[in-house]
Amino acid sequence: MSSLRRILIMAEMHGRDLTRRHAALGLLVALPLAFYLASRGTGDRSVVAGGVGMAFSVSGATLFSILSSTEVDQRLVLAGYRPPELLLGRVFFLAPLGTVIAAAFSTVMVVGSSPTRPWLTFLGVEAVALLSIPFGLAVGAAVPRELEGTLVLIGVIGMELAVGPDASVARVLPFYGPQQLIEASLSPDGAIVGPLLLTALYGLALLLVARVFVARRVDVTRHARTL
Repeated sequence: MSSLRRILIMAEMHGRDLTRRHAALGLLVALPLAFYLASRGTGDRSVVAGGVGMAFSVSGATLFSILSSTEVDQRLVLAGYRPPELLLGRVFFLAPLGTVIAAAFSTVMVVGSSPTRPWLTFLGVEAVALLSIPFGLAVGAAVPRELEGTLVLIGVIGMELAVGPDASVARVLPFYGPQQLIEASLSPDGAIVGPLLLTALYGLALLLVARVFVARRVDVTRHARTL
């Protein structure tokens, strides 16, 4: 079986698993909407809060996907699957899902808040959604259970929402690049290429972290046959 075929099978399998979690997915999608509506009184800043809050939706779905299938992943490795195929299978399903959720949510914010450059709002929120996938994969591969993983998501994304964009700690947080794009959409000017490059580099680094931890998680000790 080709590597692409294995990846597509993984995407279908995890797609079915996630779509059965109707309540959890509904709550995850409702979180950024709650952040946006709760901060409407702060003016344009509500777009930033809602856009960065999108990370909860996609990274949360990614976290559930990887932590709920450790035993299945080990059996797949025994059947000949490789750790990169396990990761890419999830990416193949979650990337389109995150793109659709981000587009719908961006439309709500653009209609509700009328940012100066709405196309850049869409780009920034899409960047949040896509970066949330390697972030969720890295967290899910590094922690043993959903509770610990959820607390990590709350801590990191909560810090992103709490600190100002000019704070020194903000520059080392994973969603600083997408946050800068959303900030830039609220004014006639603002950097675009730099935040996009930072987002791509952070996403690649997180994928590498996820690759290392997934390989350890699904490592299966093979013993020599005895006659």
